[in-house]
Amino acid sequence: MRKMYKLLLSEVRVFQLFSLVSTYLLGAGLVQYAREIHSWLVLLQGLLFLLLLDLCVDLLRLQQLLLEGKALPEGVTMREARQSRWVIVLILATFLTTAVTIFINWIYGDILWQGMIFLLLNVVIFAGLYYFFSINPKMHPYLLFVELLFVVVFPPAVAFFSQSSDIHRLLTMVIISLIPAYVSYRLLQQITKYGEDKKSDNNSLVVQIGWEKGMVFHNGFILLSYVAFALIALFGFPWFLLWPVFLTLPIGLLEIWLIERTRRGRKPLWRVMHFATLSVFFIPQYLIAFALWIR
Repeated sequence: MRKMYKLLLSEVRVFQLFSLVSTYLLGAGLVQYAREIHSWLVLLQGLLFLLLLDLCVDLLRLQQLLLEGKALPEGVTMREARQSRWVIVLILATFLTTAVTIFINWIYGDILWQGMIFLLLNVVIFAGLYYFFSINPKMHPYLLFVELLFVVVFPPAVAFFSQSSDIHRLLTMVIISLIPAYVSYRLLQQITKYGEDKKSDNNSLVVQIGWEKGMVFHNGFILLSYVAFALIALFGFPWFLLWPVFLTLPIGLLEIWLIERTRRGRKPLWRVMHFATLSVFFIPQYLIAFALWIR
């Protein structure tokens, strides 16, 4: 049983799951601030719907890898992997049934409007693309761009439009400001695994452009994150909601220095760099969401 749990958890993308939840809660905070939350149940169902789709993509990917005889954790035999495939099928069926039930409930509950239907259709389409890109090695360099939409762009939009049919400019501003920090952390993950990806022929974006350029882009996206926050302030995002974000700027500058230090041949401090980049992504979200929820 422990081996089965280990196998199932081996392909779950924890950072993506946490990112999906945090961006969704940020979108919920925005609708609380700018409009009104009409149904907490629908809001929770929206989060569950997205989480189930994300987990289905991970499980489908694991199923494909098992069919190819890959992704076997240490100590798991091929026989155990074949047995696990049936467990994965049952879990997938449960998750998909739950997601479809939520969707049908929204239809009969008159929750869906034209814009929301279009948004959910795009969510499902990009979930399919997310899966296709993840199992196709030729598409791995472009996986990050699909993942970005599925994890960062769609969740706050679903949270907002599940409660409101009006487009709000602050939603666009929030989404734009989150993108650079997310990309910077995903690049750091790929930089960390550069040697392993090269050996296993995993054609990631950093493998394509090289680790040195990857580090340059990583630093550029960290700076761009704070530039984005400054720009949305100029375009009307309330300063009293945004100013705490810049308290994390020293952490971003520290991360840039650590990456430059590594790029010039010094011993990499991977744990510190991961913590710093995660802080640049998650702490601003928490600060903005907290300010939105208490207003």
